[in-house]
Amino acid sequence: MPTTRTQQQRDHQEHGSPRERERAAAARKTFIAEGFDLVADTYGTVDAEFFRSSGSRLVELAGLRLGDRVLDVGCGRGAVLFAAATAVGPDGYVAGLDLSPGMAHATAADIAQRGLRNVTARVGDAEDPGFPTGSFEAVLAGLMLFITPDPAAVLRSAHHILVPGGRFAMSSWGAVPDPRWTRPLDAALAFLDDPLPASSPRQGARGGHPAFDTAESIAELFTACGFTQVRTVEETSVHVIESGEAWWRSQWSTGRRAWLEKIPHARRDAAKSAALAELDELRDPDGILRSTTALRFTTAVREA
Repeated sequence: MPTTRTQQQRDHQEHGSPRERERAAAARKTFIAEGFDLVADTYGTVDAEFFRSSGSRLVELAGLRLGDRVLDVGCGRGAVLFAAATAVGPDGYVAGLDLSPGMAHATAADIAQRGLRNVTARVGDAEDPGFPTGSFEAVLAGLMLFITPDPAAVLRSAHHILVPGGRFAMSSWGAVPDPRWTRPLDAALAFLDDPLPASSPRQGARGGHPAFDTAESIAELFTACGFTQVRTVEETSVHVIESGEAWWRSQWSTGRRAWLEKIPHARRDAAKSAALAELDELRDPDGILRSTTALRFTTAVREA
């Protein structure tokens, strides 16, 4: 989801009064929940292989074991949740939380359809998940921590509910391999009444929390929240986009829709045309659209 703010806005949120910061965080959470409610029915379906593979890779690096109890924060439509359920087996337990009621309810329906009795999904806030100390062997966060208003609060809560030696594992966007690929979405969002700043070339979350800009800054955040053995690996994958129309549908099936919906109806056709024109400029000499995505996977341990 696009999360870019001006530096002035960021400074105001981080250095304003406690009440102002609380209001800003609440507004941010509402925006996140409403944005993902919009795409709950289709999220993860247009780019299903990306979500499946990235979720499975996060679970693999988390080192889950049979019988583990796992919390998946920001569970979405279950890309991490269901991979974790397979890893822990029928004697384990996996709980999913999501700020978006639409996501949580749709995933709960998927769980029921699959007949999984040791997996749950409900509406919840990762900053205050509502579990007692030592409830889980692992907490997972797939592509969500960088958009939260207070990622340190999420990590402190995870530290509290993990057993000693428990693991936290998350994925986040890596550095943009080719900054030109930010141009199509930027071209569309230029048609907003209040256009967003251009995407950051440093990080693929369109200006997400600066703690996730580098592996070093991620380690600093985790260490400050009481975690040890922090390790981040960055991996890339190449995705062939079938057509400009397929790319446009994919944008409307992710959290980016929250911004695209704000483009006035009278400008949406023009916004789409501008985006697809930029996309065409990115074709290979053979006419194929190949997009390279970088993901960072971070693992850490809660020591006693």
